[in-house]
Amino acid sequence: MNKVSKILVALLLSLSSLSYAAEITKIGILNVQELVGKAVQAEEAGKRLEKEFQARKDGLFKKQEEAQKKHDKLQRDKDVLSDSEKNKLEKEITKARQDLRHQEEELRNDFMSRQQEEQEAFFKVVKEVVNQIAKDEQYDLILSSELAVFVADKVDVTTIVLAKLNSAKASDSKKK
Repeated sequence: MNKVSKILVALLLSLSSLSYAAEITKIGILNVQELVGKAVQAEEAGKRLEKEFQARKDGLFKKQEEAQKKHDKLQRDKDVLSDSEKNKLEKEITKARQDLRHQEEELRNDFMSRQQEEQEAFFKVVKEVVNQIAKDEQYDLILSSELAVFVADKVDVTTIVLAKLNSAKASDSKKK
């Protein structure tokens, strides 16, 4: 009986400490993908990137068209072109395609680098907002929803963070 009493006491103590911990711990869950999709700052970052890289994309598109025209000319006129003209045109096409691949890779790398910079800046703002909400609302822990198997609506802080982000952006726009 003494052993059973000790187990019951230990079980009651652990259950009471668990319920006490659950009562004092305030947890929030944040859906980062929803923030990226709906925050004004993320949308503006996408527009900035598009604007910044549009001229280079257009230039590549024109070069692709020029290379395609040379290729079409070669296919169309291969029977009437001299061997030296064919060789010259083939070399031009090959060089143009190599240059295009190099420029496309360079553009892709530059875009990805700038996109990473924009994401870091966005997530810095998100972190500041989340920290402020956690402080103001006395949250003990705010996690990303990707880490949770189940999220009850009452712990989802995404709409609160999104509202703060969008209102902060609106107030920044009014200051300008």
